[in-house]
Amino acid sequence: MGATLVAPWRAPDPADRAEALPYASLSVDTLGNEALLVMAYQAGKNGRDTFWQAADFATLQLRDGRPVVTAGFEASLLGSWQEPLAAPERYRLHAHWRDDDGREHRDVALARLECDAPRPVELPLMSKPLERCTERLHWQGGARSTNVLWRAPDTGRLWAGEVALWPDGQRLAWQVARPWPRENAPVPAP
Repeated sequence: MGATLVAPWRAPDPADRAEALPYASLSVDTLGNEALLVMAYQAGKNGRDTFWQAADFATLQLRDGRPVVTAGFEASLLGSWQEPLAAPERYRLHAHWRDDDGREHRDVALARLECDAPRPVELPLMSKPLERCTERLHWQGGARSTNVLWRAPDTGRLWAGEVALWPDGQRLAWQVARPWPRENAPVPAP
């Protein structure tokens, strides 16, 4: 993953690199490696699925702004999806991943999302009022995770996050560097 993220999209300041590139981009940090990923493709209803690539074609897929698949890394997230529950801001989060030894794993978490009032958040190319949301996950396998997501209060669109991709797994932090349009986008589920 380190080689994937650092070459050649790495720049001393992600904001400078994002400003220089005319493409939608994400500033990403995982396992201590920071880089700028560029949007390669957008699909799904109202563009809810976005695909981001590094120079060696390693890919990060976001659905409604949340990581759902990684490819080209030592350990990979093979799939992640949410299942809504009756209570608002509560859901099940499913994760399917392959560890660096090639073994596949699955787990399901009961998730609770609690959000604070909006406040200005500095992103690489702008400041935006966002809600800081804490996601608490209780995995069936016994692990517990705490993730942080920053979302727009009016649309629910995610602009940044710091998450464990699976229980006790690799952490990924991302934030929108250069935004992309999402016309008529649905409000994402929590």
